[in-house]
Amino acid sequence: MDYQVFFPRGVATGRAFCNREEERARIKNNIEHRQHTLLMSPRRYGKTSLVRYAINELKAPFAEADLFVAVDAERIEHIILTAVNAIIQEVSTSLESALLFLTEHFKRSDKQWNIGTKNMKLVLTSEKDSDPASNILEALDALENLLKKKKKLAVLFIDEVQEIGEIAEGKGIEGAIRHVAQQTKYLTLVFSGSQRHLLSQMFYDKARPLYKLCDRITLERIQEVHYKKHINLLARKRWSKVLPDEVLAEIFSLTQYHPFYINGLCSKLWTSALKAIPTVKHVNDLWEKILEEERLEIIRELDSLSAGQKKVLISVAGGYNIHLTGKAFLQEVNMTSSSVVDALKTLEKKDYLQKQEDNTYTLVDPLIKAGINRYFKN
Repeated sequence: MDYQVFFPRGVATGRAFCNREEERARIKNNIEHRQHTLLMSPRRYGKTSLVRYAINELKAPFAEADLFVAVDAERIEHIILTAVNAIIQEVSTSLESALLFLTEHFKRSDKQWNIGTKNMKLVLTSEKDSDPASNILEALDALENLLKKKKKLAVLFIDEVQEIGEIAEGKGIEGAIRHVAQQTKYLTLVFSGSQRHLLSQMFYDKARPLYKLCDRITLERIQEVHYKKHINLLARKRWSKVLPDEVLAEIFSLTQYHPFYINGLCSKLWTSALKAIPTVKHVNDLWEKILEEERLEIIRELDSLSAGQKKVLISVAGGYNIHLTGKAFLQEVNMTSSSVVDALKTLEKKDYLQKQEDNTYTLVDPLIKAGINRYFKN
């Protein structure tokens, strides 16, 4: 059996998906009531898996616009229009009916739209050098009108949406999205992103167009009780018995319940040649293997930081996680209070550090923490 499908490094589907029942219910309820949603979490927490799983349960027409590789307004326009094309084609009875609708709809436009087919797929593109923001607005408006005509709900999932705010024309595109989103009765938008400070600026700054447009869901790590149930169900399939508590405890201690690393470590365990139930030593050996495999990537991540940021991050990884502007810590790292404060702000913005309610700091990525303690400690 291919056990990797149960612990994917990418999108989790079917039996690989673990819990998130509350978040799934909330997303589905928002879609059914035309409430747009903002999903926030650090990278590799399973945002895409969650959205796709929830929408699949609703069986609603759906398309995804992943803006991770978007570098300018034209690229954002292309990605969003491609997603719009996909939904239009899905809800239409035929390509011919979709083409007819779009031709009639865009007769009212003051710009030239190219409407056709390529490889049996709908192609809707705007004229060259036209304004991306107005093109996105018109395309989303066309989609909403088609859904209204068909009396069908649909979902447009815009992933890594913070990239819109990072380009020069970003506010214009944000304004276009808000204009349509405020009026939709059939199209629901689900946004997600991993840079929480940028998302907060986009959706919670009164001066920005998307201010308070969405219901915000902050994705936390899955609780231990759910992981135990999920992992032991699959352990019975692999070894005909559940994992010992000490083995589960070691998995959770090393990965800190981070979904990406839970899957990565368990995938190696389940696909190993082990015939007997894994031991704590097996878990540690495979974690060490992952650490060695990712060694160069961890070093690259650390090399991208300034000397001060690196000092602070290394100290927190080593357990110095509170009173970081106190005299003892400043002497330890040979930095000024203002420099430490600046480093902490940057490390939080880049999702290396997370500040807890008790004012302590923790590393977001458990493998980077392990790598620091292995390769960067004196």
